[in-house]
Amino acid sequence: MNRSQRLTFLAIAAVIAVVAIVALAGGSGDDAGDEQASTPAATATPTSTPESEGMAEPEEATPTPTPTPEPLPLLRPGGEPTTVEATQGQRVRFQIRSPVDEEMHLHGYDITRDLPAGRTVTVTIRDPQLTGIYEIELHGSGEQIGSLRVNPA
Repeated sequence: MNRSQRLTFLAIAAVIAVVAIVALAGGSGDDAGDEQASTPAATATPTSTPESEGMAEPEEATPTPTPTPEPLPLLRPGGEPTTVEATQGQRVRFQIRSPVDEEMHLHGYDITRDLPAGRTVTVTIRDPQLTGIYEIELHGSGEQIGSLRVNPA
């Protein structure tokens, strides 16, 4: 195997590694407080060297485009309640931000999360099974900031 072939395989391996890291990073995180962050992906491109001159150029590796994730629904006090749509059995995520220390409560699923003032908290329900519409409220003020609608699969 000549040097240009090795560089080509190295570039392909780098692209595969970047895609794998991005795919695995999208599925991790805990139920509360994981901030959304994106890291730009770098790709390696083989370059010609004096040893490879005169030889056939290797095919360029075409990187697979990474789809842009849709932003998570953001619920906030002080406005119209936001409805978060989900399908039974499929993971659902949404974010909540409160200007004061609060506690969020999702009725039906009986999930609560502390909301530190000014911080965005991500709520994840990995496998919603209960279908219907469930109120999302702030316990301290009793304000409904949203609802979770889980549709049958």
